[in-house]
Amino acid sequence: MDYRRRMKISHTTAGPALFATLLISQTAGATDFRAMNFGDSCQNVTALEIARGLTPLDEQLPSGYQLAFRGHEFDRDVVVGYSCRDGALFRGAYIMPARDEADASALYMKLKKDLTRALGAPSYDFASRAHREKMQSVGATLSRADTEVAFWNAKRSEAHLSVGQPSGTRGWRVSLSYTAE
Repeated sequence: MDYRRRMKISHTTAGPALFATLLISQTAGATDFRAMNFGDSCQNVTALEIARGLTPLDEQLPSGYQLAFRGHEFDRDVVVGYSCRDGALFRGAYIMPARDEADASALYMKLKKDLTRALGAPSYDFASRAHREKMQSVGATLSRADTEVAFWNAKRSEAHLSVGQPSGTRGWRVSLSYTAE
């Protein structure tokens, strides 16, 4: 079933808040990542994503992902990545390019707020006072992006949200992944 219909979402009302709701709802829904559960065969991933209007990524795949697709959903360019082990899904991710550090940080904060509302407090938050004090005690200086990393324990997975700084040919980006427990 189409995930927008399953969640009773109208694409015409889509925006950043709705995008966050879509991402978070999978932890409460019937599937672990998009239309799949962890352990499902990755054999049909390409057909599923093409049917949704995404296109296979025609460049280097994001590190750790065997399948990736590009699309424009919910007012954002998105790369959707799939990691498969022995042919079965064990991780899925949304990678969202950002215009600059401020855009990446704003998106991160919005998603973090929505994830916290849906899943509770992060199980580990690099922005926490404890982490900042630990790093300062060893003389480390932290950029804002160094503290924009958090983890949540979901029902069958660990959610990971982070900001990625420019590296090589990639610019600022925000990643939200779900990895099977």
